[in-house]
Amino acid sequence: MIEAAAKELSVLGDSELIKLPGSDRLKHEIEAVRKTKGGARKRQIKYVAKILQEEPVDGILSFLQQIRGSKLEENRFHRTTEKLRDAIIDDALQEYENCLKGSRQMEIDWHSEVIRQTMNTLPVIDEHEIRRSAHQYARNRNKTHYRELFRLLKAAAEKKRRIPPEQP
Repeated sequence: MIEAAAKELSVLGDSELIKLPGSDRLKHEIEAVRKTKGGARKRQIKYVAKILQEEPVDGILSFLQQIRGSKLEENRFHRTTEKLRDAIIDDALQEYENCLKGSRQMEIDWHSEVIRQTMNTLPVIDEHEIRRSAHQYARNRNKTHYRELFRLLKAAAEKKRRIPPEQP
């Protein structure tokens, strides 16, 4: 368990390492682990584990749990936003294909159940910008519009996360 914690500590970023509740000696040795590779890295991790045994580990383990939890939450948030973007893009591509079959132009305000649901979920989002980006991507498959749609969705979702829900 201690060695696994030492391994996790070795992959912490600089900003997280600064916040780590541990001695300067521990932080210095963790930085040394980052600079080593192969067998030397394994030995260095074992040495960090030895240092951890000499220090109170409760604070360090709870810190790791907190970091791990926030990273898991961030990954889940990112995947959810990606799925939403892909659903909107799939809907736009489907509509574009239908328009091509029907020999008509795709309108920017096409009927989209996915966008309507997105508007219900993220009311702060700019519907016109979402539609424009999805429409542009469907027409020319330019990845710029794909990424722009993700940025719009992510910004709206982050804004919603920061604003607490209204109490009835």
